[in-house]
Amino acid sequence: MKKWLWALAALLAAAALLITYRFSSPGRNRQPLKLWYVSGEFSPADLELLASRYNDQRQEEHYALVPRGFATEEELAAAFEQSRPDLLLCSYDRAASLGSREQLAELVGADWDYLPEIEDSLPYAGRSFFPLGSAVPLLVYNQAALESAGITAAFSSLEELYAAAEAYRERTGKPFFTADAVTPLLAAWCGSLGYALQGDAERDALHESFCRVYNGLAQCAYDGCFLPPTGDAPGLVEVGELPCALISSIQAVSLADGCAAVPLPLPESGAAVYVPEIMGLAVTGANSYALPSARAFLLWLRENYSPWDALSLGLVPAGAADCEPDLAMSQLLMEVYESRRPLVYAPLGSYMEQRQEMEDQLGRALDLLY
Repeated sequence: MKKWLWALAALLAAAALLITYRFSSPGRNRQPLKLWYVSGEFSPADLELLASRYNDQRQEEHYALVPRGFATEEELAAAFEQSRPDLLLCSYDRAASLGSREQLAELVGADWDYLPEIEDSLPYAGRSFFPLGSAVPLLVYNQAALESAGITAAFSSLEELYAAAEAYRERTGKPFFTADAVTPLLAAWCGSLGYALQGDAERDALHESFCRVYNGLAQCAYDGCFLPPTGDAPGLVEVGELPCALISSIQAVSLADGCAAVPLPLPESGAAVYVPEIMGLAVTGANSYALPSARAFLLWLRENYSPWDALSLGLVPAGAADCEPDLAMSQLLMEVYESRRPLVYAPLGSYMEQRQEMEDQLGRALDLLY
């Protein structure tokens, strides 16, 4: 009898050990592959759908993908100081900044295919950053607000936008447009004129093209036609407080009914280009045991991530010539992709910090003018 009890006890102990191993060892179902992002920039519903698709198809030995959204960049950064995700959905500028501080992991053997101009500008391409598409500046407008002022939404050039802003100011006494951020606009306008924005106010201020586009925007602020960035450009347009705003395509995806968007107006003499803010997934070095699962997820994306996935996030897809969009925003983003050459600037060193410093300087200067 005792032998039988000892055998049963040994069997139960072995079963308990097996269960403990199954649910605690790396690579098992209960271990998450953490993906963090700013929910104000990306649709949580779209990311949850992407995670669900992956988790249904993933191999058993790899972690299930679990997205976590943060309301703002500041909240994400605060959480990042306490712990780190395995994957971070962010701009390449941010990934380059993290990489310079050795917070990104290197995925050995990962070889992604990019457009040549993107591949040449990404030192981390194929190692720790997987591009999903490009966020681009767009002009969004409230149709009712324009109609009430008798202004047609025909902004084929930057000069026409300024003329419409002046007319609106004369008729209503109010500013016509605002922007979510100034630096991406100046980058696109300077790029259209053939100058690569450096992100350094002192260097850029010495170039004729930068002076031309900045002075035009500053004149609008001085005349009361342009309201400097306030932090909620899309919201002001949605409620009709301002007729127009220059914002990121990521924000434009979720605009309310009654709003529409057009490509960013460029200077009349400028080339048809856009300066993309490349968005993608950065692999952090927080959990080395999660790297095989992170690599498996990126390999899955390579095979299953379609141009439609990019469009649903408000990104200009790469290599999407076979797309036939049926939604207004999809059509617009495809128009940008097909008709304008991407002009990609490689982030250098502390470019992210330089860009933020420049944005702050420009914002303060425009506030004083207004």
